[in-house]
Amino acid sequence: MFRTRLPALLSFILLAGLVPGPARADPLADLAKYSVFPSVDLSSLSGGSVQALRGPTLGNPRDVSIQAVYLIHAPVARALQMHQQWDAGKHSELKVYLHHDFSTHPTLADFSQSIPGNAAVRKLTDATKKLPDLTDLQLSKAEAATFKNTGGGGAYPPAIQSFWSQILFHRATAFLSRGLSSQPPYESPDGSSRASEEVSRLLAEQPKVRAAFAPIIGHSPLGGGIGSAPLLPYWELFDVEDQAAFNLGAAASVLNGDSAQMVDLQYFASGGYFAYITLYQMWPITVAGKPATLVWRVDSMSSQALSDLPPFDRMASSAAMRQDILRIINFFQKDTGR
Repeated sequence: MFRTRLPALLSFILLAGLVPGPARADPLADLAKYSVFPSVDLSSLSGGSVQALRGPTLGNPRDVSIQAVYLIHAPVARALQMHQQWDAGKHSELKVYLHHDFSTHPTLADFSQSIPGNAAVRKLTDATKKLPDLTDLQLSKAEAATFKNTGGGGAYPPAIQSFWSQILFHRATAFLSRGLSSQPPYESPDGSSRASEEVSRLLAEQPKVRAAFAPIIGHSPLGGGIGSAPLLPYWELFDVEDQAAFNLGAAASVLNGDSAQMVDLQYFASGGYFAYITLYQMWPITVAGKPATLVWRVDSMSSQALSDLPPFDRMASSAAMRQDILRIINFFQKDTGR
């Protein structure tokens, strides 16, 4: 996922599965109209710099949005492919322990990969053994009740692996059949919430972003159901405050005239956030007589942890998220050639 932790999405034939949408206007005019960037310095961006700002203030205290603009020295088709295929796992600083792509018809085996036995995974194991106590995990009560601790040693015993494989398999299968509405709620002492509600609110709170990305929203699970654009599903094991967590996500793309849009939607996470949406608008431009791509990226996250913070600490968290996104984009640029 090309966000705070960006997965390597499935490699696929580039434009074969893209759904056509309406052509977009001039990129600089669009940025001024829809984004938080009134203007951008193309000369600076062409040298590899990245502009990133906090998005508009959102209505719910657990929601935050960051926007970024950068440039890729490649045509739109190639730039899109770069984003889809980039592997963040080679950068240990990003703490993505495992990434796995799977088809739209998964089997239980897709969620039974070998898990590293590090300290973060041991903390996940300890939290799982406390179920049905949901203090340290994000699940439904019904899911938590299915855990049976049959013992076993090691950082990630067989009973733990079986439990999480089943959770991921059933949630992924439901999502790929019916979309966000299929997802069980997160239930905890703080209350109950659903990924579908979190995603709808994140989009509703940003009307300009929603308008700009109407093509990809309409053709993807963001717009309801599973959408018409082919989905590239995956799951990951990553770090949240030194505890390993699982997520489930899917990416989709649409072609808008000579530009493109992409979404990376994380619709489940066992910790860290309820929902995470990354939207990309890619416009063709010319730099020094050569084709290039101007990228506008919008990251939107819903996290219960944010709502538990006082306002000053919430601002600090959004600033940290901005720095993480800048770091991710810089890694991406370094790996793909500035």
